[in-house]
Amino acid sequence: MSDSTPVAWVLNLDAEHELEAPRGWQPTQHLRAIVQAQAPKLLGNLVAAHDVVLDERDLTNGLRRARGLRGRAWLPTPRALKILAAAGAVVDPTPALEVLQRVNRRDWATRVRAPLAEDSISKHIVLDLESALAQVSLPSERGWLVRRGFGAAGRGRRRLHSGKPDAGELAWLVASLKLGPLVIEPWMEIVREHTRSGFVRTDGSVLVSAPCFQTTTKEGAWTGTRRAAAGELTRRDDERLAQMVETVGQALAQEGYRGPYGLDAWTARQGDREVLNPLSEVNARFTMDWATAVAHDPLDGTPQRLLELLK
Repeated sequence: MSDSTPVAWVLNLDAEHELEAPRGWQPTQHLRAIVQAQAPKLLGNLVAAHDVVLDERDLTNGLRRARGLRGRAWLPTPRALKILAAAGAVVDPTPALEVLQRVNRRDWATRVRAPLAEDSISKHIVLDLESALAQVSLPSERGWLVRRGFGAAGRGRRRLHSGKPDAGELAWLVASLKLGPLVIEPWMEIVREHTRSGFVRTDGSVLVSAPCFQTTTKEGAWTGTRRAAAGELTRRDDERLAQMVETVGQALAQEGYRGPYGLDAWTARQGDREVLNPLSEVNARFTMDWATAVAHDPLDGTPQRLLELLK
């Protein structure tokens, strides 16, 4: 991904949980197991073979095994930066915690999406239980998808049937609203999942990658990414996705964010037609799609410029 100089990485794939409750946060054994299972998928693409991967043990071992190396994190949370510092890595300026929290919340992405949603599905931000119950009581052919502010790999969301929630669903809604706003949208039959990557430079300008398709489990966890071949996207869909990823990048820049980001979108079947949702969520961090999305294409210089930003 860069030159031959090793880079020190913290692959904190559970970072959204820390953003949700950063003070004194410690990963659970369950979260550690998830990260240990997913992190190897980044080795050899985002993370080069000669790079150094740090973890919590570097906070206490005193070895400073990344002394003088450039340090990067999947998402530069306070704990990730603490690990990098303890290992002796040199880290470029990173966005403030408050910025990272704000731009990674799903309700922030929903607000950015609204002016460009066009004829796609409607997303609803709810702040209280009364509003949530009113929304999920409305008819929806396949029920509703309710998302908490933070979540990744299929976590932080729940499918509810239309109507009155049962006791377990009601308890989940109450607990979730204590963490912040919820985003509620119809559950859809998704036929294609899109993803685009971008980078907000220090001057606030935005570079974006080539279009990609991704695959996920039924729970929403990532399984793979491939770049779109010529002609796979209609011109209209390509233009809408390109406009959205550019708009997201500009909105991130206005919030004070600098660095990598990813946009998830999808096409769903609605009756006898297919409808594009140009923005499902924004990940203001590295993503599992990054290496594939920015792979160099000699016909398009943008991905190469994205790669050069990481050197």
